[in-house]
Amino acid sequence: MLTDSKVNVKGKLAAHWACLMFLYLYADYFELKTPGKIEQLMNLKTPVGDTTPELLVIFSLILIVPSLMVLFSVLLKPKINKWFNLIVALIWSSMSVILIVGELNDLGGWYTFYLLYQFVEVLVFGSIIWHAWNWPKDERS
Repeated sequence: MLTDSKVNVKGKLAAHWACLMFLYLYADYFELKTPGKIEQLMNLKTPVGDTTPELLVIFSLILIVPSLMVLFSVLLKPKINKWFNLIVALIWSSMSVILIVGELNDLGGWYTFYLLYQFVEVLVFGSIIWHAWNWPKDERS
């Protein structure tokens, strides 16, 4: 028999955020293979307009936060950790839902794969929220 080692909530949350980062990276990588995407990049076009230094800072912040959540999920004290995970996951999952709504009109088109990634991201966010909300209580308290 193999031992099924118990993973604490911090490890589970960190693994969830790491999973999200892979989902983000692969979705963006595959998006590069859609018609006209390379040309848009070469012409400094984004889905929300022309590329500017300010827009790149905004895009960077959107991805820096989940990256740091891997670290924060391990390092923060439980009470702060729970609420920080809940708040960030709720905000970032709402962005995924907005993207899903925006992509529904392209169902069956080139961005169907992107919609799939968005749905999986929402499921992972839901699991983060569930694990954070159900953080085990210290039996001594």
